[in-house]
Amino acid sequence: MTRRTERPRGRSPFVGLAAPLLAALLVALGPVTPAAADEAPALRFAALPLESREATAREFAGFVGHLEYLAGRRVEHVYVARYEDLLADFAAGRLDLVFVGPLPYVELVRRRADAQQRGRFAESDGATRYRCVLAAFRGDAVRPVDLKGAAVGLPQALSTCGPLSAGGLLHREAGLRLTDVDARVLGNHETVALDIVAGEVRAGTLKESIARKYAGLGLEILAATDPLPGFVVVAGTDHLDEAAIERLRFGLLATPDTIWRTWGSSIHNGMETARDEDYAPVRRLAEGSGR
Repeated sequence: MTRRTERPRGRSPFVGLAAPLLAALLVALGPVTPAAADEAPALRFAALPLESREATAREFAGFVGHLEYLAGRRVEHVYVARYEDLLADFAAGRLDLVFVGPLPYVELVRRRADAQQRGRFAESDGATRYRCVLAAFRGDAVRPVDLKGAAVGLPQALSTCGPLSAGGLLHREAGLRLTDVDARVLGNHETVALDIVAGEVRAGTLKESIARKYAGLGLEILAATDPLPGFVVVAGTDHLDEAAIERLRFGLLATPDTIWRTWGSSIHNGMETARDEDYAPVRRLAEGSGR
């Protein structure tokens, strides 16, 4: 199979939308007046950098617009390139709402116990769990056992699909430790996929949905973790009171599919109530790995 060395361009931007259909659902929580919205400072939202700045902006444009509608306040979408910086900014109150995966969520709550989950996103099959995968370029005919001493790309150190999943998959599939490979932190899941395709690394770990997105360029899944609890939206309490947080929770969970199906591909499959205890297996994995 011919390797493609030129990196593909991102998807075309989609158009954001208002959410008038939710108006009736929010009456019970009380309207936000225009004057109050004008006086309130903007909320700051950031998503874990699974893809590039441009792709992330497109992915969450409709969602951020919907958050503005629900909150009755302007929401600024901030791109934070490093997981550690996103967690630090939330803990310090510089971010009000964040979209994070299971390991970053566990770390975030460890740093700030008042962090509140507002909803967990479903994957393309409707389940609110996902998998991390070990992938390689199909034309290279790589097996996990072939990766000893090879370059293996990881998203970031605090990514659930980073060292935590990479070490587990390598050990399960090939009896290897993470120290047996040339592990390279590449920045985000999209970069891992593209570097595999371009031959910069022999294999890599990343979110299954992103690996499947690049299957047409030759990315092949070699192994997958057990299902992990999905990505969540978490709210801070520095600039949001309990009533505002409850309004967001109610509004997000009541959002009809006619709205959320227009959001980006990783978040357009609906949401459900998130519970902190669902993340106990991730805590046990993190503790077992020495995190």
